[in-house]
Amino acid sequence: MGAIVWPGSAQFIAGRRVLGAIVMTLVAGFGITCAVLWFMYQPSRSDLINAVTSGPALGIARWAFVGVVAAWLLLFIDAWRLATIPNMGIMRKLGVSLLSVVVIAGASGVGFVGWTTASASKKVVESVFTATVEKPPLEGRYNILLVGADSGKGRTGMRPDSMNVVSIDAATGVPVMISLPRNLQKVPFVDGSPMQQIYPYGYNCGTECLLNAVHTAASNRADLYPDSVDPGMSATIDAVEGVTGLSINYHIVVNMKGFSKLVDAIGGVEMDIDKPIAMFGKEDSWKNEYIPAGKQRLDGRQALWYGRSRYGADDYSRMGRQKCLLRAIANQATPQTVLLKASGIAESSADMLSTDIPATELGAFGDLALKSRNQPMATLSIVPPLYSTVNPNFEQIRSDIADLIAKSEREAVLREQAKRTTATPKPSKPAPSATPSPSESSGTTNNTDDLDSLC
Repeated sequence: MGAIVWPGSAQFIAGRRVLGAIVMTLVAGFGITCAVLWFMYQPSRSDLINAVTSGPALGIARWAFVGVVAAWLLLFIDAWRLATIPNMGIMRKLGVSLLSVVVIAGASGVGFVGWTTASASKKVVESVFTATVEKPPLEGRYNILLVGADSGKGRTGMRPDSMNVVSIDAATGVPVMISLPRNLQKVPFVDGSPMQQIYPYGYNCGTECLLNAVHTAASNRADLYPDSVDPGMSATIDAVEGVTGLSINYHIVVNMKGFSKLVDAIGGVEMDIDKPIAMFGKEDSWKNEYIPAGKQRLDGRQALWYGRSRYGADDYSRMGRQKCLLRAIANQATPQTVLLKASGIAESSADMLSTDIPATELGAFGDLALKSRNQPMATLSIVPPLYSTVNPNFEQIRSDIADLIAKSEREAVLREQAKRTTATPKPSKPAPSATPSPSESSGTTNNTDDLDSLC
């Protein structure tokens, strides 16, 4: 047991005092050094996340971890040899040997998990988070554009299936999600955009000029975006900024095929389904396969259909399901799940994600993600009947988004005050207006002050 609690102590007690003293001193010195450094610098949670998501640090850490485990195993085997003295009874020898086998197997398992976790994390950091430019929060918020992309058969270029802006309070982690329909017409480009010079009155050329067609229209326009590696995405961001009035810090593109691998990697996702969801389209309706209603644990294929199915529904109800699915994955992908299934998550993430978030920002966003898990997420979808997708009132859209964010920030303050005073905060009331607020509109089931309550 001494070899487990304090490596080197077994050797010291058994007579190998020099070896035992050296190992015990090294272990104690390492522990004391770590404690002193911790109390001297008191790193924040974001600092710790940055440390464990640094590519070079992960490369060093995995070899160091394996080296420490190997050295500890050698010491334990030596302690086992010293413990099985010749005159020891057979039952005692058997007990010591069994304990040794269990400990060695456990240590080997820990070493394997440590190696695979560090290797998988290193792969994701070095293959996905390759950007180098950091962008500070704007007016105290990070605005992230999430794009669900499907460049499938019969499609020219990348046509986003879904576009959501997640606006996160940089201090509290309280999120707001804005969902934009792919068929939004006449979208304006933000002032100063190269696309605004071509479309000064918005992207307006009929039913083909939709929000999700902007990427294809600008994908080969390096002349407009000479410094961009993806002119189509730069133009899409300009359009989203023009629609929402929000400046986008970063974007994340999710490949829908890789998305199903991620769900499988985390062991599925639990969803409460109010009515059966078709797992087929118009061309293969003969399959007649459905996700049944009720609480279900969806695998990757089912989750993909849950987020994409339009049979017997429309784009707007699908947008609501997509938001619920994203929220469920964020809530259910616990640190324990990520640790134990790091290899599969890393493999699927490398295939699924592309982003301009630099690795140096992972600490800040990891900390915000953990903060947001216990916070309500207000949502707003720019869909009928409150908003027209053919002739949108963009001033109203921008005003409603600003009002929702302001309301979210006010209620975050009330919740924090309630924690300190143990009083129950009264929800703030929206200012009266001629147009109903998103939460008051009877037809906008996509809109809520708390997405978890809707899902």
